[in-house]
Amino acid sequence: MSLSPERLRRLVKHRERLERLQEANLASELRQQAERQRALDASRAVRQALFDAGAPATGALELTTLEASAACVVRFGREIDARTAALTHSGERVDAARQVLMERRRDRKAMDTLLDHSLEAERLEERRRERNQLDELAGIRWHNQNRQDSEGGFPWR
Repeated sequence: MSLSPERLRRLVKHRERLERLQEANLASELRQQAERQRALDASRAVRQALFDAGAPATGALELTTLEASAACVVRFGREIDARTAALTHSGERVDAARQVLMERRRDRKAMDTLLDHSLEAERLEERRRERNQLDELAGIRWHNQNRQDSEGGFPWR
């Protein structure tokens, strides 16, 4: 089934819209990945600040403070693990979105190339028709000129 150039133009426009939507989707995934990276960095910074605070240099160490610190370290560890997993998942989604975008671009470029070939074929066909018309007109003129010359008349010019 051959597609008309107008239909191909509509298909190319449709493919361009799909490509723009996919670009927006990729941008959204990248923003989400950046947010997750910032959250992970913040959790690591808070845990590091807790480690850096350490135990008081002088005075008695309260057991409740030590238990609270240990609980915080565990909680931040779990939070960091969860955020790392979320960031990994986000990376996979970004890779998938990039892959889909590349497929959309290839698809649009293929349609664009098909449209260019179709338009070029249409131009060649139009040139061929024009050439045939000119040949036909030249043939008619030649025939009329030769007929008038053979009858002894003067050719019309």
